[in-house]
Amino acid sequence: MSGKKCYMTDIRSNEEADGRLLVVEGNTESIPFEIKRIFWVRDVKAGAKRGNHATKRTKLVLIAVTGSCDVEVDDGREKTVYHLDDPTKGLYIDEMLWRTMFNFTPDCVVEAVCDHPYAPGDETYENYDEYLAALE
Repeated sequence: MSGKKCYMTDIRSNEEADGRLLVVEGNTESIPFEIKRIFWVRDVKAGAKRGNHATKRTKLVLIAVTGSCDVEVDDGREKTVYHLDDPTKGLYIDEMLWRTMFNFTPDCVVEAVCDHPYAPGDETYENYDEYLAALE
């Protein structure tokens, strides 16, 4: 990929006698930024895709809390597909990387942890050609 980063990261997991505790904290190795927003994607219809955009400033970590899905990340030159199916693993995605989520299992819930609050309108490229032009 280009100079932008996209990689799998470990989510802290503590095995306890009565269950497992998963911890998401900002400014750590797992989440390398201050958390400003968290949202979840769930109940995705069979065959549907989510995302299909690039954020201009927002970095995020995607975590499949339950179930699984695939995420294709595209820097305008190279595409890489990541499989999310373990809540102890997150996918860090820099700003200005196109992402598309697909192959959702019926029970899939994906948590997104972000470094910017929601900013509709000017925060995302939703047209792939406009995204490519912005990379030049």
